[in-house]
Amino acid sequence: MSFLAPFFLAGLGALAIPVIVHLIQRERKRVVEFPSLMFVQRIPYQSVRRRRIRHWYLLLMRAAAMALIVAAFARPFFPRGAAAALAAAGGSREIVVLLDQSASMGYGDHWQRAQDAARSAIDSLGSGDLATLVVFSRNAEESIRATSDRGRLIAALDAATVTAGATRYGPALKLAESILARSSLQRKEAILISDFQKSGWTGAEDVHFGEGITLTPVSVAADVVANLAVPSVTFARAPFSNQERVTVTAGITNKSTDPAANVPVTLEIDGHQVETVAVNVGANASTSVVFQPFTLADPALHGVVRAGSDALVADNTFDFVLTPSQSVSVLVIDAGAGSESSFYLSRALSIGNAPRFQVETMPAARVTQATLDGRSIVVLNDVMLPPGLAGGALKAFVERGGGLLVATGERTTWPASESDLLPGQLGPIVDRTEGRGGTIGFRDYSHPVFEVFKAPRSGDFSAARVLRYRALETTPDARILARYDDGAVAAAEKRAGAGRVIVLTSTLDDSWSDLALKPVYLPLVHQIARYLSQYEQTPAWQTVGGVVDLSAAYKGRTDRIVLTPASERVRFPATEAGLLELTEHGVYEIRSTSNTSGRPDRIAVNLDPAESDLARMDPQELVAAVIGRATPGGARPDTAVELTPEEAEKRQNLWWYLLAGGLFVLAAETVVGNQLSKRERFL
Repeated sequence: MSFLAPFFLAGLGALAIPVIVHLIQRERKRVVEFPSLMFVQRIPYQSVRRRRIRHWYLLLMRAAAMALIVAAFARPFFPRGAAAALAAAGGSREIVVLLDQSASMGYGDHWQRAQDAARSAIDSLGSGDLATLVVFSRNAEESIRATSDRGRLIAALDAATVTAGATRYGPALKLAESILARSSLQRKEAILISDFQKSGWTGAEDVHFGEGITLTPVSVAADVVANLAVPSVTFARAPFSNQERVTVTAGITNKSTDPAANVPVTLEIDGHQVETVAVNVGANASTSVVFQPFTLADPALHGVVRAGSDALVADNTFDFVLTPSQSVSVLVIDAGAGSESSFYLSRALSIGNAPRFQVETMPAARVTQATLDGRSIVVLNDVMLPPGLAGGALKAFVERGGGLLVATGERTTWPASESDLLPGQLGPIVDRTEGRGGTIGFRDYSHPVFEVFKAPRSGDFSAARVLRYRALETTPDARILARYDDGAVAAAEKRAGAGRVIVLTSTLDDSWSDLALKPVYLPLVHQIARYLSQYEQTPAWQTVGGVVDLSAAYKGRTDRIVLTPASERVRFPATEAGLLELTEHGVYEIRSTSNTSGRPDRIAVNLDPAESDLARMDPQELVAAVIGRATPGGARPDTAVELTPEEAEKRQNLWWYLLAGGLFVLAAETVVGNQLSKRERFL
């Protein structure tokens, strides 16, 4: 036991006062002159130099009361961890141990030190204390809830491992606050054990502990860290002999104050090493590595980029899965006979390979129903509805999931029997040739077609001049995508079954507007084609924490078997929604139970790039944000639950118990003394 104000202990010297008084007090002689003794009764009288202590227990009670009061003023406390001190003082508490198991905790011995710190907190539990073990990364999970069984807590701690998740402090702190807020114990504490990665706390988490709940940070981060990582990989595709050639470019970062020299960076394809390049990366810098192109012939090809080795192994590899690009077939129907109305459209769609558009231009007179087979998009470019597509053939194509683009012009006519396919009724030609012409004003940036143009300087539509357009009276179920500066409809959409229809009220060439001559024309045409074809490029990789809907991505299949990177088999029945949470770093393989041979579908999953940045935040900043004030000093693993003397004394409040005990002893001494005084003349 220690004392916060030990100088008060000098008052213990007052304990000698009652003893001295008892031992040396003598009754003083009093001389009384009396004329005669004949009438005075003789009484035996004994004279002593010192008095004898007759009631030792009464003396001890008085001394004990004084000692307790003096000790209370000295403010005693137990100089140990908060949990042990409270147990020694007779109090109980509930703690929540928050253990960070994110990917960054795999650096060096961070995880071992974190487990040791958590074990120290568990070992310090008193007999009446309760503890909850919470492990967290991107999400938080209770491993053991509110128990005083140290064995169960230690077993759960030993079973915990580092995951591939990103660091997020918000969910863990909110869970701790909800647990402690329901606690019936007076003392409540959350112990946060982490490397305190700066990327895990944004300040917008809105976490605030209630009154009486404390937060003790325990940092296990090393003072100096160095980390090489592969945060991203890009691909350049080029057609080659009806196949694709892919060039892989990998980014390499060095989060260290020292440069990294001759770092081997390796590209592997389906387990075979393709190429190794040695690179130099400056201190706190990044570089890129371009590998030789290879032919992409098979679907779901698994590739890995590896860069060096260091204390954090997980981010030294980057997985990806490549599949040959699927082209989008586009049928452009125009007037034919030397018409150049489709020149700009065809040239724009021939550029680019994500996706590749296979464009075929055909006169309206040659179009039949069979022409639509295998097509993703049909474009009616300033032409009447082809007779071969009348009678509901074009409508059936759209309802099956096809896309229809109608670019109106002078030759555009539409039969009334097919009017329900368009988002409105076409009207007369509006002439805007006087003056500077019209411009495109309103654009619906919430629509996928115009969403990419939302950012500043991402596309200037105001530079285009519109000289003529067709009036369009839209139906209630139509969605207006763009308007001219006079309020007239420039583009509108309608859904029909599984397909989509878009009507442009001006031409796609330069006859009615100069939009085809502007830089924004090519990305606009590509966006419209992607949207109408419902093209979705399969991502080469996803990030840990994502969710994949297997029932939507792999339609028409029976039960699915998923093999995780940890070689765990998970079955997803075809009759149920198959939501697969991507919690591991590596490659997931997906097979149908009806087809167990051949190459499986694959999903590559990589760490959140933020986990590679091991920059630390000040733990006291987080504490101040959560409880409104910072705790004195920062905790270390070897002092996981240590407090300053002032904080320990304040939380234990031993002085109150000592003062109450002293007053109780004084009261008891008074009662005993009164009883003795009734039976004896002297004390």
